Amino acid sequence: MELDCWDGDAGEPIVYHGHTLTGRILFQDIIEAVAEYAFVASLYPVILSLENHCGLEQQVKMAGFLKKYLGEEKIVMPPTASDESTGNPPVAIESPEAL
Repeated sequence: MELDCWDGDAGEPIVYHGHTLTGRILFQDIIEAVAEYAFVASLYPVILSLENHCGLEQQVKMAGFLKKYLGEEKIVMPPTASDESTGNPPVAIESPEAL
C-alpha cells in the first residue's frame, strides 16, 4: 500500500494523492486502521510504502504513530540504492512466509 504523505494544515500529517481531487485523511487514522484490521484477514505481511512530502516536524509525528500503533508488528527496511549506477547489489528480503 502506497501512502502519499503531506504536511497537514493543523500540524498533523495527511495522506492524499497529491495535486488531485482525492479526499485527505489523517495519517494517524490510516495507521490505526492498518493496525486494527490489516493482520486479521491474511497471514501475509502488509507492505507500506511511504511517499514522504512532509517536513521534519511531521515526519517525527509519523514515526511516532508507526511505533505506537504497529509496535512489534513492523519491520523497517532502509532505503537502498541498488541500481547499476551505484554498483550496490540488491538487498535480499525474506519471503512472506518467513515474515
